[in-house]
Amino acid sequence: MSKAVQIVQAFYDAVSRADAATVVSLLHPDLHWTEAEGFPYYSGTWRRPQEVLDKLLVPLVRDWDDFSAVADDFIVEGDRVVSLGVYSGVNKATGKAMRAPFAHVWRVADGKLARFDMYTDTLLIDRAMQQRHAGGSDGARIGS
Repeated sequence: MSKAVQIVQAFYDAVSRADAATVVSLLHPDLHWTEAEGFPYYSGTWRRPQEVLDKLLVPLVRDWDDFSAVADDFIVEGDRVVSLGVYSGVNKATGKAMRAPFAHVWRVADGKLARFDMYTDTLLIDRAMQQRHAGGSDGARIGS
């Protein structure tokens, strides 16, 4: 396994343990972190490791039970790693489960994660976070 993949895998492992100190230690001080537009925690590109903690990891723990990001395939080219995997969890407010495939594109510099770009079906995540409309169903029924 390449050094770049080891660093990316260490990030996923730290997230699964809710180990914020390790997560922050793996991020480059000159960071370029972009969540998928439409993702509930998207707010542009974050430039500091603390922003990833405050704007992503803290809200994930707040909003989800059993949230996980499991990468099971890695494509490596030099300092770039593409990881393919699945997000899953249960939204605390709605009780709805979510499962959404993802692709993450990472760049490693100086032994740290310097860039992150997320690609996922944000609608699958959004649906798990939405309450049903009062008195109605989630969709129209034919013949009703």
